[in-house]
Amino acid sequence: MVAGLFLLVSACAGPIRKAEKYEDKQEWINAVIEYRKAYNDDPRNVEYKSRLRNAEFKAADYYYHQGMLLLERDKIDESIIQFQQGLTAIPGDERLMQAMNKALSKREANNLYQEGILIEGAGNDDEAKRIFQRAMDTYPDHKASSEALANIENKKIKERDSETFSLASTSPISLNFRQADMRSVFEFVAKSFGINIIFDEGIKTIAPVTVFAKDVSFEQALAIINVATKTFYKKISKNTIIVVSDSKDKRGQYEDHVMRTFYLRTIRAKEVADILRGVMTVKKIIVNEQLNTMIVRDTEEVIRQVARIIDVNDRKPAEIVLEVEILEMNRTKAERLGLDLGSYQIGASVPSAISMSGSIGNAIKTASLLTLPSATFRFFKQDVDARTLANPKVRVLNGKSAKIHIGDRVPLRVSTIINTTGQVNTTYDYKDIGIKLNVEPTINLDNSSSVKLGLEVSTLGANLGTSSEPAFSIGTRNAETFMLLRDGETAILGGLIRDDDRKTIARIPLLGDIPAAGSLFSSYDTSKGRTDVLLTITPRVVRGWDLPAKETRQFYSGTEDKYLDQAPFQSLASPSTAEIKESAVIQASPQAPVNENPAVPPLSNQPITPAGVGNVIQTPSLSFSMPAYMAINQSEVEIQLLFDNLAKNREVATEIQFNPKVLEFTGGDAGEFKVGFFQADKNEAGDAVRLSAGFSNDAISKEKGVLAILRFRALKPGVSPLAYGVSSVKNSAGDIISPQSNASRVIVR
Repeated sequence: MVAGLFLLVSACAGPIRKAEKYEDKQEWINAVIEYRKAYNDDPRNVEYKSRLRNAEFKAADYYYHQGMLLLERDKIDESIIQFQQGLTAIPGDERLMQAMNKALSKREANNLYQEGILIEGAGNDDEAKRIFQRAMDTYPDHKASSEALANIENKKIKERDSETFSLASTSPISLNFRQADMRSVFEFVAKSFGINIIFDEGIKTIAPVTVFAKDVSFEQALAIINVATKTFYKKISKNTIIVVSDSKDKRGQYEDHVMRTFYLRTIRAKEVADILRGVMTVKKIIVNEQLNTMIVRDTEEVIRQVARIIDVNDRKPAEIVLEVEILEMNRTKAERLGLDLGSYQIGASVPSAISMSGSIGNAIKTASLLTLPSATFRFFKQDVDARTLANPKVRVLNGKSAKIHIGDRVPLRVSTIINTTGQVNTTYDYKDIGIKLNVEPTINLDNSSSVKLGLEVSTLGANLGTSSEPAFSIGTRNAETFMLLRDGETAILGGLIRDDDRKTIARIPLLGDIPAAGSLFSSYDTSKGRTDVLLTITPRVVRGWDLPAKETRQFYSGTEDKYLDQAPFQSLASPSTAEIKESAVIQASPQAPVNENPAVPPLSNQPITPAGVGNVIQTPSLSFSMPAYMAINQSEVEIQLLFDNLAKNREVATEIQFNPKVLEFTGGDAGEFKVGFFQADKNEAGDAVRLSAGFSNDAISKEKGVLAILRFRALKPGVSPLAYGVSSVKNSAGDIISPQSNASRVIVR
């Protein structure tokens, strides 16, 4: 007994000593393993339990800090290994689980960032922006994605700046021309906004023009006059345009053509080319099937239309995982019982030559041979209950077929050829035997799936030929069906049953027919077989259809003869400057303009200077005055809310919405106006500022100024829009007016 106790203590002391050595080397996971061995051998030992718990806590803490250091150095895979080892020591540790999730999120964000960089390099900034935003949603502190988003925004700002004119004045003007020559109309617009106008040599500048428009911007004025005079203009520089007659030849002469290579992600370039040729006329289009690229040469307007069509069609297809379970049950019963006498023949052999020296009977008796059949008593019984189970999972794209084969490839002889030299050559054909499954899913928009399914279960049968010339039979069971399944719904296909029932009785003539006793001279061979195949299939959508944004599915494409980004008078419906107060009224005809509003006297046919007209009521407006960029290390930034046309207005209420992940509202003060009350508070969600102010009588005389000063603090790099929500202005008569408002944005670097 003492020897046994000594052996037990020695066995437990071994892991303890190993664990202590691992602790000295800070190999904590190995130390935990050794302590667990010692504790499992002696669960009642309190010291072992205490040492195990202490080692587990030290291991978790050690691997947590090691993983966080690696994560800060952006060594994500190595940090995940450290966190996994810590979770091996203490499974379910909350701190390690959070760190593990953070590392996994950062790795996913890095993958999305790399994907976005590739797509941005291919020229698809909008799709890259969406992917960078997904990376930010996955890991909000991903600096690379934030900087990439800011770079895309800066690129768009520069592009818009390059397209805008450098105007000496941005104040709206009014037009009133009746049967005036074209040159006078264009020159008035040029002098009003401080730009230079050049006329093409083929244009008729003395053509009479009748135009009436009130409070329009530079772009709106040009759009109106171009339509009235059937001309178009081309921008030469920031402050110079050339006016050209709108004809096919002149557009071919002045319109710039660009060449762009589109790198396609998923859809084949040949398919996109067929789509483009079907919906629009592209002057030059070439497909590189090897690189899956498409080169297009046309005007900038057409190139932008092509880019939109490609963006809508070049989407990732839906993808599905099919979980299949196949069960084949085989039940075979065999029984052999009774006396088996072989072929039941008795043979006698008589010599061919008989000596005549003796009697013939003696000669036959001494030389003949009689052969009797061997007798075997069989008592055999067999009961087989077998099943074959397969549970494959296959991932397949929408509209593509997937094949599964579980079984063998059996060689079957096809032909035998004997050469002139006598050499025998045999050819074989390999046949798939077993379970074959073909599926082809079609994924619908609601994530349901139309599945085309084909199942074949085959077995190699008996040899119908000879041993030298074998010819095997093949037993098959087939099923083919179409199913409509919801995501996660399981369908069952069964009933492929095959029954084999065979009974053979062999008995000795006469003796086997004796009642009761005849069973002793009979042999019974009975076999029964039953096989059944059961299949279940469950589709699970892993990625639904990558649908484009709703606003990109329908866009303006111009007229029948010309492709345009926007309608000729789109700028009138959407004012481009804060100074535009009312929509323009247009009339371009040889007759005099019609006075739509009797309260406003008709204008003379002399050009009007860019000032307010008559007694037109000016609508109040709200806008921002703020820096376009702010640094992350700034403590605070002040944003001014500007209010225009304050006359006869008493109260203002509005809501300013912003991105709470990028900016934080810290406070607000009243601006230049004398206010009776003022309040600026953050809403419950923290993504908007609710502002209300009431003006005193002294403020009525001030037309425009700073309504409020709001202070924000930058939280992290990114882009935050600044937009007015529901706004209202109450005038002295008690009427509620909806003011005009212009949105803006802040880019934090």
